[in-house]
Amino acid sequence: MISPLYPAFRHKITAVNRFWRKLEKTINMKHIFRTSTFIMLAMLSTISITGQTVNIAMEPNHSTIGFVVKIAGGVTRVTGKFTDFDLNMDYVDKDLTKSTVLFTIQAKSINTGIDQRDDHLRSADFFDVAKFPEVTFQSKAIRKKRKSYEMDGTFTMHGISKEVTIPFVVTSEKDSKYPSMRIRWSLNREDYGIYFEHSSEANFLSKEILVEIDFWTRKRKKP
Repeated sequence: MISPLYPAFRHKITAVNRFWRKLEKTINMKHIFRTSTFIMLAMLSTISITGQTVNIAMEPNHSTIGFVVKIAGGVTRVTGKFTDFDLNMDYVDKDLTKSTVLFTIQAKSINTGIDQRDDHLRSADFFDVAKFPEVTFQSKAIRKKRKSYEMDGTFTMHGISKEVTIPFVVTSEKDSKYPSMRIRWSLNREDYGIYFEHSSEANFLSKEILVEIDFWTRKRKKP
């Protein structure tokens, strides 16, 4: 015999079950919302910490790749520059040390202001541009040193590659969208197979070449 209280009791059980199912759905939705929010915040935090990577190039009208060579033991000196060059840099704005750099210089673009000397520098006595048309540097690591930086990488000139460390400073403002930099470095030309000596005076041409690079950057234009 079914108790007359059973229908009411069953109704209460059904109501309770509905309540728990609704509560469960609410809890699940809150959990999903919290999880989604956490993931989004984590992604935004990662972007903020790592920064954006932008492919940038030299701004050619305000960039110079120059060099200085001492003559006759420093009695005087010859200055020159390269007029055809490119910088391909994947720049991470929040952390420069995570950036990568590729410099490419067209050796035939050397210019010291005297055509006859420039032709000699393009010859096999020096750059041998017909055989070795480019001078390149590919970074492998960048690290901060107090107020300056250092780049480790592979420098290739005259067909010879060597691992080098190049110091540089950032000359632009801290929050600048596109950085500007200054490099002051030196190399020994004989390390790269350039052994030319003056025919009548020993040690006339210095073995040490001072490299002076100042450049401003801009976003690389699409081809």
